[in-house]
Parts: sequence; C-alpha cells; structure tokens
Amino acid sequence: MKKQLGILLIAGLLAFVSTSALASTTLHQLGRSPFYTPPLQDMADLKNLVQNSGLSIQKGFEKAGYAELYNVFMKEFPTAEIDEIEIGKDEYLMWMLYRKNGKGPVRVAKDVTWANEKPFKAFRLYLDHENKRYEIVIPNICGNFALRAISDVPVVAVNKDPECQMTVAAERQFCGDPVTVDASGSSDSDGSIASVTISMIDSDGNVVEGKVIDSPPFTGTLIVPCGDGYSVQTTVTDNQGAVVTSPACTQAVSGRRHFVPVAAVGYMHLIDPANFFTVRGGLEYFINEDFSVMGMLGYNYHFDGNQGDNAFSADVLALYHFSRYYVGAGIGYWDMDDSSYDLDQREILDGGNLDLILQAGARVYGEVDSFNVSLFGEARTFADSLDDVDVGTRFMGGLLFRF
Repeated sequence: MKKQLGILLIAGLLAFVSTSALASTTLHQLGRSPFYTPPLQDMADLKNLVQNSGLSIQKGFEKAGYAELYNVFMKEFPTAEIDEIEIGKDEYLMWMLYRKNGKGPVRVAKDVTWANEKPFKAFRLYLDHENKRYEIVIPNICGNFALRAISDVPVVAVNKDPECQMTVAAERQFCGDPVTVDASGSSDSDGSIASVTISMIDSDGNVVEGKVIDSPPFTGTLIVPCGDGYSVQTTVTDNQGAVVTSPACTQAVSGRRHFVPVAAVGYMHLIDPANFFTVRGGLEYFINEDFSVMGMLGYNYHFDGNQGDNAFSADVLALYHFSRYYVGAGIGYWDMDDSSYDLDQREILDGGNLDLILQAGARVYGEVDSFNVSLFGEARTFADSLDDVDVGTRFMGGLLFRF
C-alpha cells in the first residue's frame, strides 16, 4: 500500500513538472502565428488593428485572465501615449495572444521568453486600472498583444499652493511716480516660486499695468495713476504651475497730484497801522510727502488804518510738512502805493517791494490727498527795512484751501 502511494506521488510530481514546462514558452521567431495581418508599419496600421479586431482582442483578454482590461484598453487607446521599443533576448512577457498559423480562434501563450539574438520591434502603451499599471506591447510583425509587466501606479504627490506675501512702499503715492512692490516674502513649502506677477488694478478690475518677475528677489515697480480706486495685486506661480493670490497680496493705493490748486483768505494787519482783507490764489507743487513749494498771487484790500493802500502781492514759499502741520519761509513781492507814508517812512522804504515771509499752519479739515483746509498764520516784512520793522511788518491769519 505504501509502495503504491509513493508511486502515485512521484507520478503526480512528474505531471506537475511537465505541465509547468509546457505552460512556459520559449519564443525564437515571430510572424508564423500572427494575431493580425499584414504587419504594422505605423500608427495608422495599429489603429486599423484595434478598429477591425475589437471582438478578438476582447476574447484574447478573457482567455488570458484579464477580461477587465478590455474596456480599459478601448477607453484609453485613443488618447494613450504610444511609443516604439525593442524587445531583446531573454526578455520576459507574462502572456501573448496569437492565432495558430494566423487562423482560427485566439490563443494565449503564457510565460513567454524571447530567445532570439535579434530584438523585435513593438508598440508599447500603458493601461491604468485599480491602482495598477499594465504594460502592453504589440509586436509590429504580427500584432500579437502581450502583457509585459504589472506595476503599481506611481503616487503623484498633491502640489501644495504657494503662499503669497506682498508689501507696498506706501498706500499714498504721487501719481506718475513709481511704487515698489516687494513679493520676496512669498514661499512654496513643497517647491519653489517660479514667477510673480504684479499688477495695478482699477476700480472696475481692469489691469492698468502689469509686470512678470521670474527671478528673485521678486521685487518690481509700478507707476501710480492719479486718483483713488486703484489697488496693487500680486499673484504667485510655483514650479508646478499653481497660481495663487491672497488678501495679503492686494493693497489699495491712491495717486496724489504733484500740483495742487490753492487759495487763501484772511485778515492782515500792518503795524504802522493798517488793516487788509487778503485774497490769494495759486499752485502748490509737492516734491515729496514732506516738502512742497507754493506760489500765490494776491490782492490785499485796505479797509482801515492811517498808512498803506490796496496792494498786489506775489509770494513763493518753501514748506515743510509733518503730521497735520507745516512751517515755511519765502520771499514775496508787495506792490502798494506808499504815498500815504510820511517822508521819513518813504525814505526808509526807499521804494523797496521785496518781502521776507514766515508762515506756519495746521490742517483742520480733510486729508492730504483730497480737499482740505488749513488754519495758518504769517509774518512778513520789507527786506530793506529790517531796522524799522514797524514800518513794513505785517501779520496775517487766515484759511488755506487745497483743492
């Protein structure tokens, strides 16, 4: 009994080995049992194969044990990236479809090894299904579909958006001047910043000016338009093409005018004495936030006092601004009939019309980049009568309007 059992075990083992050996295929030549004829010369021939042999391909995948790949293949083939490769000696194929002598039903050869010294050319494409990637090769000479390898679909890391950071030199700028936009604080946690776009946007969302900066430190300049309703916006692009902006990368800006129309009204008192009602008008040019030059023409109506008469004036002042205040100094031209002065006073004045002027004021209404009103005080005297200041010294208080 034991002897018979041993014989059966040996016979079974031999049968298994024989079956395994028969299941594997060593292939020396292609073209004798083609899946499709004629040979495939180009992509057009491959497309004809797929178009004309859909049912045979389906049956072949089913016999190979990969029935689920047929629908995947038919779906992905039209857009698949297909290249041509060479299969060299001793390369392994998991299975290959064929027809014996090119006729009859589709058959499957498994565990195929190419044993010829000469490689064969084949089309190759990849199919992705349920996180697996299937490498399909189709020899040019015979169209025998074959599965070369199965691998995991590479996990593509999700790109994280870059972070946009921006600083603008100042919210208020003079129109026509450049403003510096600094996006050097932007970062990308899983890559790098490829480029930064800085734009000047109007109130309707239109881009007035834009620049692309593609190298660090990602700093550039834009020209500030005149008026309100504008904003600077920055967008950041990382090395994988993600484009983002953020509230931190949008800032309102306004363009102040360099030239501002000005007017002034006030009361002026001449020490000698005389009283005037003064009206002036002119322009103020802002060099920057702190310094300006103001030129004004005025009429000084003499309404009381023993000395003096109506007078015209022309003044130029240099002003320094800080907070809501300003101080300034300058020179003026004072044109007044001095016949009302006595002889000694006229000799002192000697016809001199040049004034030295000091002025200081404080803004009491409005902001610097819009209509505003300042309360100011002024002292002026004739330049050639400094020894007798009571003859030509005038004090004034009034309101200065900037439009």
